[in-house]
This record gives sequence, structure tokens and C-alpha cells, in this order.
Amino acid sequence: MLKEVTGNVEGMETRGRARKASLSRDILSALEDRVVTVEDSVGDINERIDDVDDRIHYGLQYMQEQLKVYVSDNVEQLTGRDDAIEAMVATLKGEITELKVELTNYKATLGNGGLAPVTPKPNIDVPKPKEFNRTRSARDVDNFLWGIE
Repeated sequence: MLKEVTGNVEGMETRGRARKASLSRDILSALEDRVVTVEDSVGDINERIDDVDDRIHYGLQYMQEQLKVYVSDNVEQLTGRDDAIEAMVATLKGEITELKVELTNYKATLGNGGLAPVTPKPNIDVPKPKEFNRTRSARDVDNFLWGIE
């Protein structure tokens, strides 16, 4: 832009101070325009930065709320499971004490000879077959079988 200004100034045939003052005014005006443009750009960038900052802040708040909900849900689930496990443990302890009482009762009964006496089985004489001599008649086998009954 400075070259344009100097190019236009050179085309004029003014001399001396007027020419220098006009050139200085043109350069100053061009610089002021550039400063205004840069300030506008900086303002736009600041607005964008504020917008991004607001979005990040909103996103972080949303994520924090979601995390709180997730944690509270998991705490509730774990508390429910903990209660269920405690109930199961209490039930098992009750069953164990019942079984211990039952076991002591059985031990006491057996120690006192409390069960009905077992009658001994009578000894039965079972006939033994004669020694095998390579031949055996059907009558010997039949007599042996009838003798067992």
C-alpha cells in the first residue's frame, strides 16, 4: 500500500514541503486504516476466544454432571449388591449354626448308644461244590442248586 501512495505522489508535480506533507498524511492515513483493521481483527479473535472458552466451560460442566450421575448410579448398585451379599451371609451363618446343633445332637445320640441295636446277621452254611474233575453231570449241578435254596 505504501508503494501505491508513493507512486501516486511521484506522478504529481508538487515540490517541497507540500509534497512531503501530503506524502506523510497519506502514509499516516494508510497506517491508521491498518491499525483499525488490526484492532477489528483482534476484537473478532477475542470474541471467538470468549465463545470457545464459554463452550469449553459448558462442556466441562456437562461432563461433570454426567460423571456425578454415573458415580451415584454405581454407588447405588454397589450398595444394593452389598446388602444382598450381607443377607446371603446372614442366611448361611444361620444354616451353619443349625447344622452344628444337628451335628452335636447326632454325636450325643451315637455316644449314648441311642440308635437301635443292629441285629447280627445269622451265618448261613453254604454248601461247597465238589472239586471239578473235567466232567460234571447235570444231576450234580441240579442237586447243588436245589441244595442252596
